[in-house]
Amino acid sequence: MTTKPDSADFPELDPRARQVLAAVIREYIATAEPVASTQLVRGYRLDVSPATVRNELAALEEAGLLTHPHTSSGRVPTDLGYRYFIEALMPRPSLGADEQVTVSHQFQQALQDTAAWLRVAASSLARLTAEAAIVTPPASKRTTLRHVEVVPIHERRVLLVAVVDGGAVRQQVLELGTSTTAEQLRRLSSRLTESLGGATATKVHAAVVAENGAEADIIRALARILEEYDTSLSREVYVDGFQNILAKPEFAESDRSRAMLSLFEDHTRLSEILPQGLGDGEVHITIGREHRHESLQDCSLVIGRYGESGDVIGFVGVVGPTRMDYARSIGAVRYVGSLMSDLVRVMEGR
Repeated sequence: MTTKPDSADFPELDPRARQVLAAVIREYIATAEPVASTQLVRGYRLDVSPATVRNELAALEEAGLLTHPHTSSGRVPTDLGYRYFIEALMPRPSLGADEQVTVSHQFQQALQDTAAWLRVAASSLARLTAEAAIVTPPASKRTTLRHVEVVPIHERRVLLVAVVDGGAVRQQVLELGTSTTAEQLRRLSSRLTESLGGATATKVHAAVVAENGAEADIIRALARILEEYDTSLSREVYVDGFQNILAKPEFAESDRSRAMLSLFEDHTRLSEILPQGLGDGEVHITIGREHRHESLQDCSLVIGRYGESGDVIGFVGVVGPTRMDYARSIGAVRYVGSLMSDLVRVMEGR
């Protein structure tokens, strides 16, 4: 794995070299075939001879921005070439107004169902970009407790009901060490809701030392519920459009496609590629060998964050070959992320 290059480390290119590099990348994105000088002269109105373009291609290869695969006469972009294109040459990312209206309408139809708009986000990104989409549910950096209810079932057996961020409900049947009455459980429920409302798993754990008997049993169970919920959210990922990747010529080889399928089926590994330090409105792009997962080293990842700053957040993004339409992918991720942020505000009653 390599680190993301700094723009200060990019080679200096004159306007013609920049024009040739941009043309190579646009052509390779469109065709997936090595690009020859004659293609560029014919298709991009470079107003120079093929010999001049060949010299420019050789210089760009020398600079590490292009490479020369096998015995082909054409060039293909390197990871550094794509990075230079994104940082310095790419047109402004955006989606068409008609596309925005269509996607927004689909979200409005799913407004009352969190799972539905997560699915809409993933399917919309996959359709807009023709890549694979990944979306995570909105979650606090640490889940907090909102409400506690302890319901008697039989003698020492109770049902513990915990309501957490966003209204999600978790339940667990407990066997208490001592018998309790329904009235005691009612008062305990009120007391725990008041004293532990807004608490994370760490704070709930700390509260155990001040309790004993049934109260301590219940508080320990609450802490476990919060920890398990944090873990489940960190590994939950909605995926759509994997078939888009399999249709790309880069993944015609069965070994590559199997490696990608294995990654997409393992949500724990997939969640590990999400950039946790991402700020509001930012889009994180990882190209080829910048990935730490070997199975992604033929791919690029475009990920955005949605939600409230420092509060409830989630991720939306696309994965595809390094030969992806970056401007369109970034535009789609930003727009879908903005719609998701709006929905989080509605969900939180803001």
